[in-house]
Amino acid sequence: KKHIYEEGILSMDGLLNALHDNWKEHEDLRQIVWNKTPFFGNDDDYADEIMQRVYSSLIDTIDGRNSPKGPTYHVNMLSTTCHIYFGKKLGATPNGRFAHTPESDGTSPSHGADRHGPTAVVKSLSKMNQIQSGGTLLNQRFLPSVLKDDSGLTKMSKLVRTYFNLGGHHIQFNVVDTETLRKAQKCPDEYRGLLVRVAGYSDYFVDLDEHHQEEIIARTAQETF
Repeated sequence: KKHIYEEGILSMDGLLNALHDNWKEHEDLRQIVWNKTPFFGNDDDYADEIMQRVYSSLIDTIDGRNSPKGPTYHVNMLSTTCHIYFGKKLGATPNGRFAHTPESDGTSPSHGADRHGPTAVVKSLSKMNQIQSGGTLLNQRFLPSVLKDDSGLTKMSKLVRTYFNLGGHHIQFNVVDTETLRKAQKCPDEYRGLLVRVAGYSDYFVDLDEHHQEEIIARTAQETF
């Protein structure tokens, strides 16, 4: 919308060709999309309004319709870990995502798209109708340094309270850095006790398959509140 219809810096044909080629030979275009597009998860009304319109249209189109098996369909944002499987079957997408890589999980922003900290994330989520979304989870990953003292823990508790006060239903955290996760991949026997939050459940990181491990690593590592 922004780059094609409003600013005219990209063409629809050019974008579709890039998606067909999985962005190969179109990295300059992908960088424009990735770095100059307003993304959901940054408390940006432009992006968040699009989220509201898309989800409302999805609800209006599907929710309450009769299914072939009898019961009616009910739409929510509950992906569990299906976003990894669906991503494997999905081609490249206009947000800069490559083909066959995970989609965003639950109500969480796309990996790496939330660039203004967790407070901006929860403010974007507050604009979503949490009843319609099924109260689906929001995943966040923090670096351990953020929670190294009482000040960080206090800020964390305020973040959670703020999210619920804004209408949020479910938020969960991993507190681990990428270096630790990479070491666990290389030396799993040394990290048998490393527990991570996957979706609506926890699991030992080294027991996850590579796709699930990489999905957790790809989650934005928040460095501050």
